Amino acid sequence: MPTPKPPPQLEIPALKRIQAIRADVGESSSRLIDYIVCNPKTVLSQSITELAEAAASSEPTAVRLFRRAGFRSFQDFKIRLAQSLVPGVSSLNPEIAPSDTALQVLEKVFATSQITLKETLAHMDEEVLEQAVQRLLSARKIEVVGCGVSGIVALDTAHKFSRLGLLARSHHDPHFAAQVCALTDPDDLVLAISHTGSTRDVLDAVEQAKDNGATVIALTGLRRSPLTQLADLTLRTSSPESSYRSEAIASRIAQLCMVDALCVTLHLRLEPHSSERLRKTREALKDKRL
Repeated sequence: MPTPKPPPQLEIPALKRIQAIRADVGESSSRLIDYIVCNPKTVLSQSITELAEAAASSEPTAVRLFRRAGFRSFQDFKIRLAQSLVPGVSSLNPEIAPSDTALQVLEKVFATSQITLKETLAHMDEEVLEQAVQRLLSARKIEVVGCGVSGIVALDTAHKFSRLGLLARSHHDPHFAAQVCALTDPDDLVLAISHTGSTRDVLDAVEQAKDNGATVIALTGLRRSPLTQLADLTLRTSSPESSYRSEAIASRIAQLCMVDALCVTLHLRLEPHSSERLRKTREALKDKRL
């Protein structure tokens, strides 16, 4: 009679996994574990350097700790931690492997996007979001700046704002962005989109706008960056990174959803004029469809 197979071992949640090795690590690693257990949501928004500093430890110690606990990286740990903390997030490991089938890749890409949106929502500051809406409503004109993948989001943003009747333009050419922002004034607003917050071309344009007293809203990642230091308001998005899907590409999902949320809110605040403006834009395009 064949021996029955043991039931599959359930994956230990991220916090329990690092707590399980606490007795076997040194003092510096213990401080890291204690900090993470006491501040799990804060850890989701930190870089590994920030985590090490907050726990009075070191980055190499943190790297060794996560590997010893069975995680591929700090980013892998944060993905698992988010899955543990946020209800409804799939337990599927979204790390894509070379052997994955097309369907498995699809499932993992969807799971990663779900984690991205859940993490972004968990870190949203309601007061900052409301202030951003008010600044957008009161701006004389809105210059949306972004480069690379963020440039695509900038184009989409300006298009949607314009359909609501707002004076909005997008700029992905660094020279033109700098020139346009150099001509802003205190009644204008610059929406700077950069997931890393360290894109030199975006920072150059933002610095021009700040010199002129224009309001700057940053749409960027969770980490501290040169852009967050320049911005008057910061809307933060999260995105896990994998070997086969760059962080910049993954962040686009959260950025687009953030823009959509802003547009819907602006639409509501601008009623009844916004609905009439959308009707006119649809009317203008009716002859361009078969």
